[in-house]
Parts: sequence; C-alpha cells; structure tokens
Amino acid sequence: MSQVTKIATPFQLMPDLPAWEFTALKESIKQHGVIIPIVRDENGTIIDGHHRDRACHELKIKDVPTITLAGLTDEQKRDHALVLNLVRRKITRKQMRAIISSELRRTPDISNQWLAEIVGSTDKTIQSVRKELITASEIPSLDAYRAKDGKRYPATRLYTERLKQSDRVRSALATLGDDAPRKPVSLKLLEREAKNKERTSQIRGRYRKPAEHAQVRLYHSTFQKLESVAQIEEDSVDLVLTDVPYNREFTQQFDDLAEFTARVLKHGGVFAVYVGVIQVADAIKSFARHLDYQATSFSSWLGAGPVIQPLQCVTQTTPILVFSKGKWTRTTRWYNCFHNSVAEQDLHEWQKPISDTEHWLLSFSDQDDLICDPCAGSGSTALACHRNERRFVGCDCDRDAIRLAQTRLSNEMTTKIKTTKLSLGKR
Repeated sequence: MSQVTKIATPFQLMPDLPAWEFTALKESIKQHGVIIPIVRDENGTIIDGHHRDRACHELKIKDVPTITLAGLTDEQKRDHALVLNLVRRKITRKQMRAIISSELRRTPDISNQWLAEIVGSTDKTIQSVRKELITASEIPSLDAYRAKDGKRYPATRLYTERLKQSDRVRSALATLGDDAPRKPVSLKLLEREAKNKERTSQIRGRYRKPAEHAQVRLYHSTFQKLESVAQIEEDSVDLVLTDVPYNREFTQQFDDLAEFTARVLKHGGVFAVYVGVIQVADAIKSFARHLDYQATSFSSWLGAGPVIQPLQCVTQTTPILVFSKGKWTRTTRWYNCFHNSVAEQDLHEWQKPISDTEHWLLSFSDQDDLICDPCAGSGSTALACHRNERRFVGCDCDRDAIRLAQTRLSNEMTTKIKTTKLSLGKR
C-alpha cells in the first residue's frame, strides 16, 4: 500500500503512516479536533506530532493544542520522540529493527541496555542488530559503551491551545535562554520571568547620593532610616504617597510605616497608600492607630489581574487607602477611582502608570508641596513630582531599583519632556 510522502525533519524517526491511516487520522481531527497535543521545542521544531501537524495544515486548522519543551539537547529530543511514538504506534519487528539500526548508526557508542530502554525493546535484540551492523562494517566495534548516567535533565514545559500563544512561548523562551525555569510553567509565569530579565538587563547608572537641596531626592535606604539619611524634619511633609509590596512580609512593617508617616506629615497632611487586596484589613488596623482613616479609593484596569486564592477572585482594582494626620483640611474635590487605559511595567514588576500616580498626586497636594514616597520602586512618584512642580524625597531598599529610578529621572531631565501643569485647587 502506498504511503504519505515524507517531509524530512530532525525528529521524525518513525516510519510514515500508510495513506489509509493518515486519511483516518485526518478525518478524526476534522470531527473531534486534536486530542493529543503536538510537542515542539523552543524554536517551534516538531518533536512529536508530524502527522497531526500535517493534517491540521491540510484542514487549515491554525489553533492546535501544543506542548513546548525547552532546554533539551537534540539527543534528548530524539529519545523523547522515540518514547512517545513507540508507546502509541504499532510497529512490526522489521520496523523496530530498522529504528534500532538508525539509532546505532547515529550513536554507536550507546549501550545496549540504554537503547533498549529508549525504544522499548530488549538487550538481546539490540545486540543482534549491533552485530549485523558491525559485520557489514556500518558501525565500529567498540571496547566500551556509553551507559545511561542516571541524571535527570528537566525541561521547561508549557501547554498552549492557540497559535498566538505558541508564538508568545517561543518569544519568551528566546528572551530567557538558559535562564528559563526547568519545570512545567504557565505562559503567564514564563512571560513574567522574561519581562523580569528584560528589566534587569536595562542600563543603570551608578547610585548617586542626591544633593541636600535638590528638588527631587531619591535614596537607597529603608524607610525606617530615611528621616536620618535625608534629614527629614518632623511635620514637614504635605503628602506621603506610596505603593507598598503586596506580601505578608511587608504587612508586618505596617506599624513602622504608620509611625514614620505620622512623624513626618504636617497637621492636615495626607497619607495615600496602594495596598494589596489581602492587606486591606491589616493596613486599616495598623494605620488607624496613628492616623485618621478617611476613605478607600481604587485604581482599576481592563483585563484580568491576580487571582486571590482560595476565593478564586480575579482582581481588577488596587485599593488606595486614604488617611490624614488630624482633621481633613483640604477643600479640593477629588475622584475616588482612576481607570488605567495603559500598563507601564517595563521598569519594575509592580510599576504604576504615571497617569495613575499623577491623579492621586494632584488630588492631595499642591505646587511646591513636599511629597514623600518611602517605597519608591522605579521612581514613578518622583517623576510625577518632577513633572508637576512638587518637591520630592523618597527611598527604596532595592539598590538596583533606585539606580534605575535615578537614570529614569536623569533621562527625563535631559530630554526636557514638556507636560501640562495641572492643579486641582488649593487647601
């Protein structure tokens, strides 16, 4: 019976399907879709599923379930292809010996036991084929053979269902290279790791201690030491605007942050703080011991955000808690929700868009006010202050983040970006 014409690929090691079997596979895919995912490497090369891929191409099906394996050597990919195919395919004794011959020609130093394990045969069969090839002078006779070393070589493994997702997988893997996590991961996690690598590779200048009377001052410091490092006087700050880390570890520092804020704020000054959804109760409890709680506001965005477990709650907002030191004295009308139409996370994993930061900055401060951000990150609050004629002092315990923020500000000042100065009124 005639067979499907073969298209040579590095890991198509099995005999081609007969024409009737390929036609049956194609009809099954047409009716039920692809049940067993196609396996590709990080370059998109098929490791397993050549016939399924061809059938989908002829049926013009673009979105196909795909498993991407990254970090394997060519030898490991061949072994993987053999194992997967030999488990599923029914092959004759002659076909099995042909496969063994092919593998021995490729790697004549492989031990009989190891090859038998890969192809699902026996040591005796491997030795029989080896003798035939040695007799025919197709492979050398060796005194020692390479045994399986027992080590495991984990691969990056992802499952996708759409063509665009597979493209995104390859793009992220190309960025990560050898830094790709060697375990099963989601596309979201892989892209996050790739983005983090891009951020860390950004050019950063040396950390520079700011001049004492500079309009914008960014320090490498914990907020607990900022008063001493930056010589901030008590009752001197008009607004503390910050975005704290959304984790349990930082939640334990809320009391310290509240005491710091209560000391540096002027009477009537405002404390506006982004917190994680899971932190809200603890934050209000801690901050309300030292400041007067006024409102809960929100920063929102389109699309799905983090999922709160075990509630299965998909977040689309970040709470901003608003406190004052003593009685509320501002008379400006402000809006308690800001919707972000764009995302800006090219410099820091939790970077907020400048427009979001500016909304709260302009709502709770005026021109020439002193603003403090004790968790400055990549410097969004500092940049917003520079653009809107506010004085700024802030810090972050991450030295790389501060170096990047200083470079960001330096670039802003060099290019002299002109922005419209807005004011929401005076106190």
